[in-house]
Amino acid sequence: MRTAIIRYPGSNCDYDALRYFPNAFFIWHKEVELPKDVNLVVIPGGFAFGDRSYLTATGVYTIAPGEKAIVSPVTRVIKEASEKNITILGICNGFQILVNLGLLPGKLIQNNNKKFHSKVIKCKINQQSFNIPIANGYGNYQISEEEYQKLVKNKQIFMTYEKFNNGSIHSIAGVCNKKRNIFGMMPHPERLPKNQELKSILLNNIYDYHVIDNEINRIMNSEHVSYKSTKQYLRELYTEGDHVIQGPGENAGIIDIGNGYALCLRIESHNHPIYIEPYDGAATGVGGILRDIFTMGARPIALLDFLRFGTDKRAEMIEAETIRGISEYGNCVGVPVVGGEYIKNEYYNHNPLLNVACIGIVKKENIIYGNALRKKSYLVYVGSKTGMDGVGGADMASKQFNKGVIKEKDSIQKGDPFLEKLLLEACCELADIKIEGMQDMGAGGVLCASMEVVVRGRKKTGLNLGCELYIDEIPIKEEMAFTDILISESQERMLIVANEDNIDTISQIFKKWDLEFKIIGMITDNGNYTIKDRKRIIYEKDFANFEEINVDWEFNGMSDITYINKTTHNSDKWSVYDNTLGGRTLKGPLEEGSYAILDLHEINKKLYITWGHTFEECNNKMDKLDGEKRAIVNCLNYGHPQDSMEDLAIFVQGLSQKCQNNNIPVIGGNVSLYNSTENKSIPPSPMLMMVGIEK
Repeated sequence: MRTAIIRYPGSNCDYDALRYFPNAFFIWHKEVELPKDVNLVVIPGGFAFGDRSYLTATGVYTIAPGEKAIVSPVTRVIKEASEKNITILGICNGFQILVNLGLLPGKLIQNNNKKFHSKVIKCKINQQSFNIPIANGYGNYQISEEEYQKLVKNKQIFMTYEKFNNGSIHSIAGVCNKKRNIFGMMPHPERLPKNQELKSILLNNIYDYHVIDNEINRIMNSEHVSYKSTKQYLRELYTEGDHVIQGPGENAGIIDIGNGYALCLRIESHNHPIYIEPYDGAATGVGGILRDIFTMGARPIALLDFLRFGTDKRAEMIEAETIRGISEYGNCVGVPVVGGEYIKNEYYNHNPLLNVACIGIVKKENIIYGNALRKKSYLVYVGSKTGMDGVGGADMASKQFNKGVIKEKDSIQKGDPFLEKLLLEACCELADIKIEGMQDMGAGGVLCASMEVVVRGRKKTGLNLGCELYIDEIPIKEEMAFTDILISESQERMLIVANEDNIDTISQIFKKWDLEFKIIGMITDNGNYTIKDRKRIIYEKDFANFEEINVDWEFNGMSDITYINKTTHNSDKWSVYDNTLGGRTLKGPLEEGSYAILDLHEINKKLYITWGHTFEECNNKMDKLDGEKRAIVNCLNYGHPQDSMEDLAIFVQGLSQKCQNNNIPVIGGNVSLYNSTENKSIPPSPMLMMVGIEK
């Protein structure tokens, strides 16, 4: 880190800043060139030059904080740093300059008691309290209430006063811009003799690397992404078999069905979203599972929906909007709903469940994996622009609900089935040209998608692969912070791994389907995950230094609530779904029975699908259908880990043994934890789906 300290005539905090910030040096106020390799520009406080406006230092002047300083030649350096997204920090009068330059919102006026304040007061940064000196007469930060709400929403307030009132609205002591590269604060941390913790926290907040690193670790270590509580049990599952082409670990599992064809299977949950925003939560649940299938090169041929709703008044609304979201998205994209389950019970009043399964068919030679395999391959972004919808979705799904849950609507994605249909068709065409890799941008957005393709490639090739991500090339709907661009879960987006041999053909396919696309990165062989903004490295870390997190929960005994498995059959509920589209449905959801039958005309056989809450339910139904059992996928819905891990561990252990005894592998699945509100968990609610082929 290299820090440039702007030095004006009459500064009295310049040397304090020089001592405080790492690898610091002065830039005189008449300099106009930004030095190379600068990571941080600091505009220190306490300069008389900036407080007074005059023609000559010995002549007439007026008090106008920041006015004189902003017309100094060095303002060109500040603006250039801003344009290059270099981090800028203004302290006290430096804050005033950034506001006057229009680089930060709001204004700074005289303290409400018209006096100069010099004292040590408590300030909060990231919910941590620190004693920091203040020394100002114009430290009263003002902004409209409407603009204040925007600051809160965009997380632009990074410092507040505790029990100190100089008139600043909502006790604001420091703010930043939306991109989080320009910061202004009134307190003077550089005046403290020693406080390494404060210094570390401050730098972490104002410097891109630390902000991004914290966010990456938070998302990658969330339960939803990392499976940190359950992977130790899931590894016990029986996943092998003669027909298995791809087991757990990819976007979907794949089994061989003969005649050069394979089936792609996936089941996912979208439980938290449908309680907060049922229509969009359900629609994007369908969209996400479809992308998991066609990202493997397969064409989706069937959807199944497994629903559990509560019985109170709000549950009625959730049920209606969830079913509407499923039908309007699936019907538009053109994939039939061929089966499912519908259960109502008061246990699901605050934690309804939506599990969605999808089946696709693909020629074995056209299977695409979610990996990058060689240096200099391109990372190509295609689909919808990135927006603030869905920011923090993975984090939200890794927590139990509290009373304020409805406030989290911004973390729910918005779906566009028309765009999904275009993506589906384009991606199925990509399967014919044997591209290097493809990954859905689901949980964790661009961040997780780019990491996953590299991690899988490192495992497959043994090469020290890495990637460069060009964050300024990612298409966005609005101005966004770097971290939000990385983790947004905006829907209908895919990441393609392409190489020089097929990039032109890929471009032609996307243009044919009127899809926007952009090269946003490159595969490297240096082993680093690198993020660049306009060629400037803002983050870099060796893949080997990303730690795998494992969490052990105490076993507190099994739940005293048994599985709730009384299914209600109501053809009216299922008739809103297009269930005959594609001409394959031989037995669909309008007829009773927890099974479906599809025509696989590609191999001139029938596909049997059974489902239930236990292995026995699926297996017994398949026996009656006389199907050759091929594979299982599971969706494990449980409550808070502190009271459900023993249930889950025992269920997984039993399932693995039964699958092995019957030679029916588990080729994929999903775990949904934290289905709990105010520490009250749902009962164990696993969902299994088995497929078999006509003998």
